[in-house]
Amino acid sequence: MWKDKLCHKNFAYRSYYVNFSSHLLNTWNANLLFPNSPNIWPSQDFSRLLDMVKAFGFTCFEYWLVPDLFEPEALENKGKFRAFASTMQDVTNLAHKKGLQVKYALAPNCIGHDWYFACPGISKDKELILKLWRHWAKLLNQTDIVGIFPGDPGGCNRNGCDHNTFIDLTLELTDITLQENPRAIIDIGTWGTPFSGWGNDMCDVQDWDGSWEGLTNGVKEINVAGCHIWNGTPDRAKVAMSDFIKRLPEFPKNAVVGINLGFSPDADATVGGDAREYVREIARLRRISSWDYSVCEGELVVYPHWRLPRIFSRRREELAAAPYYGTMSYTMSPKLSHLCMYAAGQAAINPDRDPDEVSSEFFGLVFGDEHKQLGELFEAFEVVKGWGYYPRRNWSNQQAHNAYLKIIEHLEAADTTSCKLPLFPSPEQYRKDLLWFARIFSELSGQNPDRDRIEKQYWNKTLEIYDHIPMSADQRAHESAQRFANIFANSSECASWL
Repeated sequence: MWKDKLCHKNFAYRSYYVNFSSHLLNTWNANLLFPNSPNIWPSQDFSRLLDMVKAFGFTCFEYWLVPDLFEPEALENKGKFRAFASTMQDVTNLAHKKGLQVKYALAPNCIGHDWYFACPGISKDKELILKLWRHWAKLLNQTDIVGIFPGDPGGCNRNGCDHNTFIDLTLELTDITLQENPRAIIDIGTWGTPFSGWGNDMCDVQDWDGSWEGLTNGVKEINVAGCHIWNGTPDRAKVAMSDFIKRLPEFPKNAVVGINLGFSPDADATVGGDAREYVREIARLRRISSWDYSVCEGELVVYPHWRLPRIFSRRREELAAAPYYGTMSYTMSPKLSHLCMYAAGQAAINPDRDPDEVSSEFFGLVFGDEHKQLGELFEAFEVVKGWGYYPRRNWSNQQAHNAYLKIIEHLEAADTTSCKLPLFPSPEQYRKDLLWFARIFSELSGQNPDRDRIEKQYWNKTLEIYDHIPMSADQRAHESAQRFANIFANSSECASWL
């Protein structure tokens, strides 16, 4: 098991991050936002998840305090807001009993289900931000680490707001947090180019009112290529990081700075520039942790990822660049993403391990040594182009199809009664879910798949919760189903889409 594989150079802090925001809900994610709807997790479910998190080698459970909970109604502490606070108080206590830390991250100016970007330059908006921040800091005052995250969604370029506005706000929120929770470690996020959505990282939409709808419609009108954020240049990064580093001594000495090796969404230097210069400089002043969001899993399409080579290589790159204290591994499907998250835990402990060996090891622990070949075969699932998609090989439809047939054969024969990992919800449910995906991928890679039927099947299996709750602000669920149904649609290319 992982305790026997500690090496000298590793990440002391290893976070397992679940993002259960309203735009990422699915069958394998927790619903803590919409009562009387599917996929609600009681505290007992989280207890079993935490057992798995610890067994995988992580030291911290991290979650997003999502915009749906950061709205004026939360101040009344009733209904879903009270239920959420109660659940996460229980989860925090459970985690502590199991020897795990707990962190929540929060983008301080993204308000409500519809994602209103509150402006610190408007007095009533600023007052609301500070009230809501104090409210949750007080209710969740046993939390070990509090992440102040710039945005995505979030940020502001109205009324002169820029990266310095975020730095100023972060210092204010640090003071509030420590008043309500003196034990807390502050984690300052630099996500973006940097910081996400603040100043000219955000597209400049004339007469923008702070609404998500107004922002995205405005971007379409001015025909800006790409995204409403991630628009900063290396020159902008130099100014923003210089200003941040000058202010860094004002933060607590035990604060952590979340910073990646590059300022792009995939933590490289393709957008916003190379961050290694700043990583090393910050590391001389405060502990640093990476927050490479997409290395284990992307967003939109849910499926069993196989991203092990990149997981291990990224951890090696980080430790080679600077004395990283911590790292984060994200999932939006904590009941499904066991392979990549197990690998992420292992990579944070010993990044020099062979990813193929870890893949085979995982399936041996779950299904027995006779099914270790699944570790090799599962690479065939990594064919869906999207956030964090950097495949090691390209699969023809026929090659992938043959791999899926072999996966099906193994999974149909596998016995989970001797599983050596505490998989959540259970090893048997994991086997059944993998088998469902293998059969669907087999059909998609075969001759003339019925894509309309598969789209409906995927919706009913994965996204049916949106038949019971309001659609998310970015309305992405139907696009997810459409893109899943079109995997292998181009016979000359194994996969397309985000």
